Amino acid sequence: MAERVAAHRRLACAIAVVTVLGAQTAGAARDLCELLRDKGTLNDVEYNECKAAEEKEAAQGEGKVREVLGMRLPQWLDKITPFGDLRVRYEGFFEDGLNARNRFRLRARPGLNVNVSDELAATIRLATGNPDDPISTNQSFERTFTNKPVNLDQAFLTLKPGATFGLTPGWGSLVGGKFTANAYRVCELIWDDDVVPEGATETVNLVERKEGFLRGLRVNAFQWVVDELSAAEDPWMFGGQIVADTAFGKTANWSMALADYHWENLNAVAAKYLSPTQTDPKDPTQTVSNSNQNKQLANSNSVVKDSLGNITGFKERFNIVAWTNELNFANPLGIGVPAGLFGDLAYNTQADTKNVGFYLGAGIGKAGKDWYHNSLKSRGDWGASYTWAWVEREAVLSMFSYSDLQYVNRDGTQKGSTNVNAHILRFDYMLLQSLQLTAKTHFINALDREASIVSLDGNPTLTRLQLDATVKF
Repeated sequence: MAERVAAHRRLACAIAVVTVLGAQTAGAARDLCELLRDKGTLNDVEYNECKAAEEKEAAQGEGKVREVLGMRLPQWLDKITPFGDLRVRYEGFFEDGLNARNRFRLRARPGLNVNVSDELAATIRLATGNPDDPISTNQSFERTFTNKPVNLDQAFLTLKPGATFGLTPGWGSLVGGKFTANAYRVCELIWDDDVVPEGATETVNLVERKEGFLRGLRVNAFQWVVDELSAAEDPWMFGGQIVADTAFGKTANWSMALADYHWENLNAVAAKYLSPTQTDPKDPTQTVSNSNQNKQLANSNSVVKDSLGNITGFKERFNIVAWTNELNFANPLGIGVPAGLFGDLAYNTQADTKNVGFYLGAGIGKAGKDWYHNSLKSRGDWGASYTWAWVEREAVLSMFSYSDLQYVNRDGTQKGSTNVNAHILRFDYMLLQSLQLTAKTHFINALDREASIVSLDGNPTLTRLQLDATVKF
């Protein structure tokens, strides 16, 4: 019996080593051997055999180890790549006259990429969070240790027609399903990072090269479905974007984009999901509770109400023209550290007033680009950035823009990311490989408190602090 148990342990160890090494993560295999030993699954002899199997694999290659072990893994496993992230956050809200609020939150987003061929791929991702909130996958620590919901966050196909269709590979792509907001952007002025639209996006690559001033030129087209209505026209977002990537030799890179996001039939969304009441079908002079209301939707745009107080639509329509820029320098200070500038300007052509919003920022550190997010790669890397946000009430659609700019004071909450003036400071450090620490502080004020959706007495600065630990895989 003891020999049989030992054999099973060795087989389990061998399978784990082969699987991990097959994904080219030898460091993870070493950790697994040590973990099994620490848990008592392997004794010292079996641990040495586990280590020997790893060293043999490193010397002979994956195929040789499979042959030695007499194992063959299904070929379809080679097409699947897991990915995801896990973030734990402390968040504090501080303001004069407001009781300090502290909370802890988590976000988990595991997913799988399936590369069926060079021309076809599928992606599925799950995420924590309230399924009624389109701009947050955070889950607060609350409700007496109860389990947290997990939802289908992404599910989409990516088609890159190539040789099968007699086309040059890399000319373009088609994405359909539920996917991340796949427009080029440098911040969250128009699209929160957690927004997952539904519909289709097409991309055509017009220029793609490694030399010269113009390095890339592509066009994106968007057709995103907001809702499906049986008795009225469906709400949609139609848009387009042209993106250019340029380079000034090895000194700097400049990316710029011009986009137009046009929304249709949004009044039906406001009436259906934002209004707490609706007209009583049995007595048109009275109201009843609106069972469709989504209390998780953030809205700081102006709305229109009927004589009974029901929300019937938005005061303004939305056609948002966006101008996006990012200028990155390889070594502007002469100390071997990259730095850059970024900005996003939004103008709602359908609103007469309060229709402009912008984010302007600067960053420095090892990220090298995308300073608003500071995505780092190696242990010891760091990055720092500053962002100034000025977003007038009707500049963008607040239910889909940055979720963390809502303004709060002792008399109420403006739940939405328009009608705000904010300053955002961020610092990131890669403590361990794949473990990124982030400290982020928002200083937020309301722009127009007289016309706010809720009564905002005075305008003290709200300080919103976030401390994150994020593991990506």
